[in-house]
Amino acid sequence: MTDKQKQGLSEYYAGRISIDTLVDIFPVDPRRNESYITTEVRNAIQTADSDEINRSIHLMWLSDNMIAFTDLLNELLVNPNHTQHQYIAKALQDDIKSPSSIPFIEKALATHFDYLAYTCSESGVIAKWFSWLLYEIGTPEAIAVIQRYADDPDEGIGNEMKHRLAKVKKIR
Repeated sequence: MTDKQKQGLSEYYAGRISIDTLVDIFPVDPRRNESYITTEVRNAIQTADSDEINRSIHLMWLSDNMIAFTDLLNELLVNPNHTQHQYIAKALQDDIKSPSSIPFIEKALATHFDYLAYTCSESGVIAKWFSWLLYEIGTPEAIAVIQRYADDPDEGIGNEMKHRLAKVKKIR
C-alpha cells in the first residue's frame, strides 16, 4: 500500500473523506476486488508489522463480499500481530458462520488468549466472542468445542462456555 493509500484509509475512517474519494486513490475498487485485498493482506502479514496488518484488514471491511475472505479471517483470528481480533470474530459470527472457523477457534481457546492481552479484557469476556461464534456456526462440531471448553481450567473460559451451552440446550 502506498503512503497516499494509507493516508486515504486514515482520512476515510476519520470521516474526513468519502468512500468515493477513497476508492479513487486505489488502482481498483477495494469494495469489489477480493484478489487485490487478499494480496494486500497477505503482503502485510508477511511483514508481521501490526500497523500494516491493521491497515490491510481495514480494506477488507470495505468489501461487499466478506465471505470471500473466510480463509484470511480464520488465519487472522489467531495471528498475534494485529489488534482486530474482536472485529474479526464478529465478522465471522455475523457474516460468515463457517465450520471452517472451528479449528481456528479451538486454537484461540487453547492459548487462553495470551496473544489478546492488548485488549486488557478478562478471559471470560474474550471467551464470549468465541462462544457466540461457535453458537452461530451451530454444527455438532461447534457445539462439541463449547462442551469441551466448558470444563476448561481457566474459570472465565469455562464459565462462558457453560453459559453458552445452557443456551444451546434451551433451543434444542
